[in-house]
Amino acid sequence: MPNSIEDKISLFTKVIIERIELDCKRKQSKLVDYYENRKKKITDEYEEQKRQILERVKKDAETKKQQLILKNRSDMHLSVLKKKQEFSERLTDKVKSRIKSFIVTEEYAEFLKKAIKQVLTIFSDSQFIIFNFSKKDIKNRQEIILKSIKSVRSENTFQIDGIDDLIGGVYVKSGDGRMEIDFTINTILEESDKLIGEVLSSRLSKEK
Repeated sequence: MPNSIEDKISLFTKVIIERIELDCKRKQSKLVDYYENRKKKITDEYEEQKRQILERVKKDAETKKQQLILKNRSDMHLSVLKKKQEFSERLTDKVKSRIKSFIVTEEYAEFLKKAIKQVLTIFSDSQFIIFNFSKKDIKNRQEIILKSIKSVRSENTFQIDGIDDLIGGVYVKSGDGRMEIDFTINTILEESDKLIGEVLSSRLSKEK
């Protein structure tokens, strides 16, 4: 009988130990799974953070690249404009210098005669018209001016005025102000400035 009880106790003890071991294994397995999942989650979070950081770094780098490109384009544009302005001013100064030399020549006197005669063909003889010349031309070319006008018109059909900032040529308007004809050197200069600008723009565009 004692042997039988001993055997039963031994068997019961074995069963209990096996169940404890099985339970420990299950708990150990769950614990391993938990930490594996935790490790995977932390790894995934780290990878996502790394991806986001890399994405942000790439975006920042692209933004900086675009900013540098825009800055370089802006700098180049300003450089071209500055170069264009310098060339334009230099050429304009040369043109003005040539014109100053031109208005004291006989060629200019012929130009003035032709300009006056051309203007007179536009207005009717009955219209009262006002001639505007530079004060220098009125002083130095008065004889040519009066002779050219009076060869076509009577004295009571026109008026002659002097303008301070007029370089040369002639500007004429009808007495009622409805018609204006501009054959002034000032306008020729303005048109030459535009032409210089167009030529420089075209040339600089080709160089780029």
